[in-house]
Amino acid sequence: MENQDNENFYTEDDLLQNKTGLTPTDEFAKIRSEGYSVEFSDTLSSSWDFMKPYLGQLVSYTLFCFFADLTLSFIIPQIVSFMGNLGYLVGTIVNLTLISALLAGFYSFFEKVYQKDRFSFQNLFDGFQHIKELALHQILVVMMVALPFLGMFFLAQKIGINKTVDIFDINTYEVFTILFYFIFSLPSLLVFTLYIFAPILIVVARMSFWSAMEVSRKLVLGNYIGVFGFVIGFTLINSIGLLLLGVGTLFTIPLTFAATFILYTKLIEKNGGGTNFGGDFYTNENAPLDAI
Repeated sequence: MENQDNENFYTEDDLLQNKTGLTPTDEFAKIRSEGYSVEFSDTLSSSWDFMKPYLGQLVSYTLFCFFADLTLSFIIPQIVSFMGNLGYLVGTIVNLTLISALLAGFYSFFEKVYQKDRFSFQNLFDGFQHIKELALHQILVVMMVALPFLGMFFLAQKIGINKTVDIFDINTYEVFTILFYFIFSLPSLLVFTLYIFAPILIVVARMSFWSAMEVSRKLVLGNYIGVFGFVIGFTLINSIGLLLLGVGTLFTIPLTFAATFILYTKLIEKNGGGTNFGGDFYTNENAPLDAI
């Protein structure tokens, strides 16, 4: 199904109504200095209105991503098994690379819808056009997120917490277990929050992975508490989506990506609009550079 124009692709008045570039011309310098708010309920409502006309396509694509992840998780280890332990590392990198490109397709699709450009279901696969930068970003972030979790894991072993209860046994379903999963994950969420906008910047602003990560970090630090609350909120929503055998995540996952995209466009607007420059802040001489 192909769409050229749909008056109902969003309904919130505060979303940009004209074609506006999605690359921040000054690395969000204005809102970073003046501050900004993150209105969770408003963003959630706007996101649902934004994606609702295309719910069938988005749910179908999410289901495809699930099957792709399961298939890759099974096939890749078999292919690289001859490499021994190195094969697990190679398999993990390949899996992360392909899945990161698939998930980034949400942003390619939303960009087309937002700009009222011609788009189709195939645009959900446009993330593969940026697979190199997405893969480098994904691998680096996974490493950065894993380190705090592993640190908490070894700390728990050192102080002997798991001598009284196995906090890593998901079959116990104890409040104590769930609480410690949350505590152990909290440092990782703190790191993840800094780079929440990086995939968008790679896909819609055509930045390199490092430039995207740096701009995301600077933007998030403008209101870290607000953005972190946004991440926690959608983490809880996706946790609820895991109920009923995970069927709910077919809706909550695209909603999460839509909300992140909508939040990004709101910040573009608040900062004073964007450009179609699409350059790299750190390598293109015509691009602005804020080294702070």
